[in-house]
Amino acid sequence: MRGTSQNSSPPDWRERLARLRQNLETQGVLHPVRTSLPFLGITAVVLSGAILISSCTLCYTVAIQGHRVTYFEGGEATYQQAVSQAERRTSEILNTDYSFTQEVSLKTTLAPKDRLASTTQVADSIMDTIPELEHVYTLWVDGVMVGASQDSDTINQAMNLVKERYATPDTRSITVDSQVNLRYEYISAETGVLSARELADLLLTEAPRTFPYTVQEGETLEVLLERFGMTQERLQALNPDIDLEAHATAMGLELSEPGEEESEEGSIANLIEIWAAEFGTPLEAGLELTVEQTCPLLVVSTVEEQSLTRTVTPELQTQPDATMFNGEQRILQEGAAGEEAVLARVVKRCGVPVASTDLSAVTTAEATPLIVATGTQPKPQLPDGCLFLWPVRGPITSDYGYRFIFGENNFHRGIDIAAPAGTAINAAADGVVTFAGVKGTYGNLVVVSHQNGFATYYAHCSKLLVSPGDTVTQGQPVAAVGSTGRSTGPHCHFEVRYQNSPIDPLLYLPGENNAPARTEITEEEPEEPAETEEPVTPETPEVPETPALPETPEEPEIPDVPQEPAEPELPHEGGEEAAPAEETAPLNVTAEAALAPESEEQESP
Repeated sequence: MRGTSQNSSPPDWRERLARLRQNLETQGVLHPVRTSLPFLGITAVVLSGAILISSCTLCYTVAIQGHRVTYFEGGEATYQQAVSQAERRTSEILNTDYSFTQEVSLKTTLAPKDRLASTTQVADSIMDTIPELEHVYTLWVDGVMVGASQDSDTINQAMNLVKERYATPDTRSITVDSQVNLRYEYISAETGVLSARELADLLLTEAPRTFPYTVQEGETLEVLLERFGMTQERLQALNPDIDLEAHATAMGLELSEPGEEESEEGSIANLIEIWAAEFGTPLEAGLELTVEQTCPLLVVSTVEEQSLTRTVTPELQTQPDATMFNGEQRILQEGAAGEEAVLARVVKRCGVPVASTDLSAVTTAEATPLIVATGTQPKPQLPDGCLFLWPVRGPITSDYGYRFIFGENNFHRGIDIAAPAGTAINAAADGVVTFAGVKGTYGNLVVVSHQNGFATYYAHCSKLLVSPGDTVTQGQPVAAVGSTGRSTGPHCHFEVRYQNSPIDPLLYLPGENNAPARTEITEEEPEEPAETEEPVTPETPEVPETPALPETPEEPEIPDVPQEPAEPELPHEGGEEAAPAEETAPLNVTAEAALAPESEEQESP
């Protein structure tokens, strides 16, 4: 039994060990994580170390006045390069030599590789610590810095405030034409930052600027100058290679073929003047110009759809007239502008229209063409092809031709040249005085006959210095400026006649007034001839030459004298009254129909 008992004890020990082993195996199957925890812990430690080693590096950091700036490699050498760069940039911003003197400390540390800074970034970090600088957003327009703000939203708000100024219910789009840049940079702390309203006010600061412009269909010079607030001289200065006068031609203008080329040029010029007086000076559509416009610093363009009423410029038509000389014109039919209702897409720059496209157009009133007769008869030539001398220096206050005065259109047979009363009136060319005296509406009148059938008239004189039959030379004083007859101010009414038919004096005068310098006829001067007459008393036979006096009896037969009561009080500056149009011969007056000097009082010069 002992043996038994001795023999039975080992199995009991082995049995217990087997059961323990079985239990452990059973638990391992049921809880595999528990069995692997030690391995996982070791693995995590190894992986963490590997990640740390791969993402971080040994580097340097700078602490300026206790504040860490950034991480970088290269040690002291990199830091000194960054300081030098920061000092140079700061000196440029502050416009003075700047030295970085802040207390710094350089330390070695471990930092993520993606946080390492370049030399320029280290310099930026150093500049962030300089109290004289400020790191802000700045707004630049066309290369000019406008102002600064702490954030970009403020600048965007300022831009929107400017755009709102040009927005209307008709606006379809708004764009900024200026070159705009937004920068994040260092500026002097003294510059300061601005609010959105302050930035908008700076963006709206106006100044003259030049822009390219394409002339639109039907546009006139006057409309263009008014739209952009320019003078014609300024427009011409901006376009030195373009002759505005040459481009200011009426559309569809065709003249009859004149006898001389220069007469054709004169006809075109006069027709343009007629057209311009009625409807403005036309410009060639598509002409490329440079214009000047007062615009804000920020140039904004808008596109609008507008319903508007547009004026339709009438057509200019010409008709040849063989009864008039080359260079003469006469209005046969007054033109009238038409109207049309238009839906247009209009492009505006800073609120000023610069282009337009019609979406639809309906004519509401037809335009009436302006019809002008142009002369085709060869112009009579002066002796030796010379020109007359201007009788007196001064501006022309009334041209030759039809004019609207005293409530109606009347024909003016000469030109009025304004000058102070008493100024000498000089003979336009050599000739013989055929009349010197009072003639109705002419007042005191001198008529000088020249060669080739030409004669010149000098009216409204205050004094007469010659007598009928006197021979005069070019430039010789024949009278003094006055305001006698039907006149509203001191001036010389100057006429040119060929075979007693009036012709535009400007056809025979040089372009520049070449009259002798102004001289005043004093009161004593008329008395001097009287003194000379005393020694010439033997020549009293010449006194009978005063048969001109018989002409004064003819004055009662003047048909216009009774009409002088119709003389209105309405003044015509620098000119004289004009007789009714039906009492005056038109531009195509023939020699037979023209009035003789003795009856010129019917004529309103």
